[in-house]
Amino acid sequence: MTVKYHTVDNEKSFHDDMWCIEILEGEYEGVIYQYDVINISDDDMENGKLNFSFITVENLNSLDLTTDKFKVIIGDILTELIEGYFVERDKQDRTSSTQAST
Repeated sequence: MTVKYHTVDNEKSFHDDMWCIEILEGEYEGVIYQYDVINISDDDMENGKLNFSFITVENLNSLDLTTDKFKVIIGDILTELIEGYFVERDKQDRTSSTQAST
């Protein structure tokens, strides 16, 4: 189950054209980060293994963000964001394909 989070704009962000993610609950509450490089491993396409790196934007409590636990949490968030993107894109495609042509 994914922890609660939201996307935020942050003046300290590394990538100006990308949102930051703020974790809203649990051990890592208050941590703000950005995904950096995201790809699917070429040798594991059938399983859809995501590889990603991230940039810490804010970590006010100096939490250890190198743990497997943190990486699983932000991996789950990334998976949810990607799935949500494709659901929305599918809805838009269905809407646009049902509109009458001019």
